[in-house]
Amino acid sequence: MNLFIKVTSLIAFLTSTSVANASYPSQVTYYFDTELAADPAAVPSSAGSESTGTGTVTVKNDGTVTMDIRWEIRGDDGPINEENALIGIHIHTGDEYTNGPIVFGFCGQSPLPSFGGTCQQGWSSESAQIATKYAGQICDMDNPACYNHGQTTAREAAQMLIDGREDMYVNIHTTKSFEANGKAGPLGLIRGQLRLMEESRPTGGEGSQREWTSTSRGMKSALRGGY
Repeated sequence: MNLFIKVTSLIAFLTSTSVANASYPSQVTYYFDTELAADPAAVPSSAGSESTGTGTVTVKNDGTVTMDIRWEIRGDDGPINEENALIGIHIHTGDEYTNGPIVFGFCGQSPLPSFGGTCQQGWSSESAQIATKYAGQICDMDNPACYNHGQTTAREAAQMLIDGREDMYVNIHTTKSFEANGKAGPLGLIRGQLRLMEESRPTGGEGSQREWTSTSRGMKSALRGGY
């Protein structure tokens, strides 16, 4: 009888452990890239802008999001200085024709939210900034400026990006672009859609090597029979 109880208890323990492990998958890191430029279809005031940027966004399924970004503000868009500050870098939902709410904020200042603090302003002589790393913060304000009125957690938002359930883009805002957009709202200066580059998965226990893949989301969708 005692043996039967012990075996039953062991089976129950193993079952519950399997369920728990299925519910909490191993940490996976995803890498997205973006190329920022004017997008007149969504931001008419940006037509003719020569400003550009590039970025890499690192996303973990625990909701951790970081960004390495380089930008160059050119021509009439600059220079970046006290009168024309870089006032925000965000990830928004939306495609290249849409202006969506903020999901993650990386830096900012008035009149936009500060998130992690003032954005790096670069070098005034060139209006450029190279390879600045920012930690993202979920936009959790209860107003329309934030995705889902700020009710979505960082983990949920990261998973939406990973799964491709929402198109998302990186947006850079300056004082001049804020003023140029006027009543249309803070549409930004330059922006770029996020594209999945690769992912990194643990292949074994702690400290083991990681397996790298570069399967695109499109290929994954095709393999699943999607579009």
